[in-house]
Parts: sequence; C-alpha cells; structure tokens
Amino acid sequence: MEDINFLSDAQLASGIKEQSDRGDYLKELVNRHSGIYITMVNNYSPPATSSINSHRHDLLNDKEYYIYQAALKYDDSRRTKFSTYLGNETRWLCLNLYNKNKNSKEISDPNQLSHLSHLAQDSLSIPINEEVLHNIMSAARRETDSRVSKIFQLRYIDGEKNKVMPWNKVCKFVDLSIQGCINVHDKAIKKIKQELNKDI
Repeated sequence: MEDINFLSDAQLASGIKEQSDRGDYLKELVNRHSGIYITMVNNYSPPATSSINSHRHDLLNDKEYYIYQAALKYDDSRRTKFSTYLGNETRWLCLNLYNKNKNSKEISDPNQLSHLSHLAQDSLSIPINEEVLHNIMSAARRETDSRVSKIFQLRYIDGEKNKVMPWNKVCKFVDLSIQGCINVHDKAIKKIKQELNKDI
C-alpha cells in the first residue's frame, strides 16, 4: 500500500474525488493545510458583535468539511498550489458568509427544493421552515441505508441552536470517516431532490 506521506497534494485531492472513502487522504490534506485554513478564517471571519453573529467558531469546527470541498474543486492543471487554492477558497467563504449574515432572514419559502439546495450547500446556520425540514427528514428516514437518517438527524436536528453539527462529530456517531459521511449525505440529497422533482 502506498505511503500517503509521499503523495502530492494533487494526488491526494484526486484520490478524494474518486469517492473511494479513503479517509486517510482527507486526513493527510487536513494535517498539511489546517494552518492556512485556520489563519484565513481568523483573518477574514470577524468576531461577533451585537448586530452580527460570527461564523468563525463554526468554520473552525468544520474545517475538515471545507478542506474536503476545496479538494473536490481543486484543479492542479491550473498550476496553482493546493495551499494557495485553499487559502483563496477560505477567504471567499468567509466574506460570502459575512455578507449573507448582514442581511440574513429566516428562510420561510415552503419550496422544498430550495431548502434541499440550502442543505446541499451546507450553510452553517439552518433557519429552515419546520414543516419543510420535517418532510426532508421523513424522506431521509425512508432511505434503505439506515445511515442516511442517522446522519441527517445528527447534522440538522441534534445541532445546537439552529447550527449544524460539525462533520467531525457526526462521523464519530456513525462509524464512518468524515468523507464517508459526506458521501452518504450528498448521495441522499440528490436522490431526495429527484423524488421531489417528480412530484412537481
């Protein structure tokens, strides 16, 4: 078996994209690049004020997920180092969350597909209409893969104060790697979306 310590960042990212649940690939990327991620979050996610809630704590808790997302989008043919790409992605993530947070309103649109898109984007706060969330959870419980309902329950229901539970905590309850949990989650989101499309 190959020694992942000798693999390049591009090789690790490529292995993650294959969705083979090689959690060690993601773990190695996280070990290598947590520093740049944490630095960018601290620099570009402002502290909480009386008028704005900071996402800094949530971003730091879910660093594995965002490094995973960066790996999925990384294209080494552009001759950009992964660390540079991750730094830029993290900066834009922080700035976008800050701008959204300034004008945030509770999502009350009953359109279930828009809520699924919201979940698929994995926003840190989930002020989702309770009826819609109930319907989404019901669909998750109908999945033959029992891990789906457990992951959805942990991620979206058992979090604190409308915050999603970080993936590093979810995976401990499901006995999967972070990447494995995300793969199960995203596959279920796509399937539920297809079912809802049929009903429209």
